Amino acid sequence: MAETLPNPASDSTTRFEAAPDPDGTLVPIPSEAPQGRPVRDDARITVSPRQERGYYVQIFNGPPDAPGEFDDFLTDVLSEAGQKAIEDALFQGAPAVLEFLAAAAGVLASVLTTSPLLNEQFFRGTMDDGTPVTYVVLTPTG
Repeated sequence: MAETLPNPASDSTTRFEAAPDPDGTLVPIPSEAPQGRPVRDDARITVSPRQERGYYVQIFNGPPDAPGEFDDFLTDVLSEAGQKAIEDALFQGAPAVLEFLAAAAGVLASVLTTSPLLNEQFFRGTMDDGTPVTYVVLTPTG
């Protein structure tokens, strides 16, 4: 479920990351996401180029020496198809059947894998100029 983050101009935003060239816009990064869970100082943050619906910001809130599977997953999330899937999930919601299948797949994956899984949380924000920003915070579990 998507939540709204505080205004980027508030005290809850202490750092910024630049969007890829040629844009270079500074995108606010919340200091906590969700509230009460600090974003690590060494969190790996990737800002996508500006799309029709604004920016997508991926925050890997885990140790900097993450296993290679995380890198592959993060690349998939920031791909065009991954961004479209995030948009669809945020704006339309998923049917109950799909949620059930996703939960079952998650349980199966946790049984069959020895590497830690990622907790995904999606948030929306708006920059001072009105540009929407979608954040995905990935935190290793287990």
